[in-house]
Amino acid sequence: MLHLIGLKPGDQDGIDNFFTLYQPEDICVFTDAGLLLASTLPLDGQAYLLEHPHIQVPTSHLETIDHSTLLDLVATHGPSTSWY
Repeated sequence: MLHLIGLKPGDQDGIDNFFTLYQPEDICVFTDAGLLLASTLPLDGQAYLLEHPHIQVPTSHLETIDHSTLLDLVATHGPSTSWY
């Protein structure tokens, strides 16, 4: 499953709900406010930062992808969720 994550870092209810579905083989793509959350979540699977035209991506070990790559991931991995 692919998860598009735009949760704010302080949204503990949203984070807890996300982890009820998250599996280690899932792929996560962080966007919007989620860019600030990306380095704080304990994830076992693949994760990416979605480039944003107005938000500076924080320093992270995660690869930054563009929207075209996101669409490829969605097409390849089927079901997805969106967390905002």
